[in-house]
Amino acid sequence: MDLYSNFRLTIKNNFFKLKNKKAIAKTLEIKNTKIGKNVILLATGKSLSIVDLKKLKKLREKNYEIFSLGGFLASEASKEVDIDYYLLSDERTIFPEKYDLEIDLKNIILKTIELIIKKKIRLFLPTQVYEKHSFKNNEIYYFNNLADKKTTNISDITKYYGYGSISGLKALSICKYLRYDNIYFIGLDNDHWNNIKVNSSNEILQVNRHFYDNDTIYRKNSNIDSIGSLLKKSSEIFKAYEKFRNYNIINLDPDSLIDCFDKNHKLDIYK
Repeated sequence: MDLYSNFRLTIKNNFFKLKNKKAIAKTLEIKNTKIGKNVILLATGKSLSIVDLKKLKKLREKNYEIFSLGGFLASEASKEVDIDYYLLSDERTIFPEKYDLEIDLKNIILKTIELIIKKKIRLFLPTQVYEKHSFKNNEIYYFNNLADKKTTNISDITKYYGYGSISGLKALSICKYLRYDNIYFIGLDNDHWNNIKVNSSNEILQVNRHFYDNDTIYRKNSNIDSIGSLLKKSSEIFKAYEKFRNYNIINLDPDSLIDCFDKNHKLDIYK
């Protein structure tokens, strides 16, 4: 990074910390507090279906914590394991009533919010929603949800980040900030591009690929304007994961397309 870019970024980070001093105060207190512990990150990709969640209960007794995100908590499977931390980074998952969402997605989000509140799960939220949300009795840690193309930062969640705006990447960043000895993950599949069709009208059709879906119906995805755009975005996500490759991160999916993390481990977690 050149001198000017470094100076500009320093000013931006300092201004952010000053502006959000109250919001990030508790976040600063928990930095590096998980040394000696391990974490298992549960996302909602299809690969999570190979894990026996009941076995995670035993790991929680052995210095393993459970971190999750997305719609996992709204699934029946979530009843099998207690969650230590949860991440909501997209404002649609925090204020679903403000958005025109498909009814199934909105119901998943509403149920997730309800259970986070009911179970008083510790929560990571963007500073942009500080004191605007409904999680009044949860322990909340706020993070900087703003990216900067010039920064290489992937592990200080109180600064601008330098990777793609994907919840799974933000979860890895948070786990690095907390300094877990080992970060294991499952369900971060990035394989949505592998489950598409193009019809006679050149519309892109896609099947939901969550572990809790039995969906086989191809639906129009209006968020994608071309196959080229879809593959380009997917490629950028794979490259973003590579920025985390030299850290203690283990991919629990033996068939995962994300090839920048070690897949060797001795955990007894599979069905």
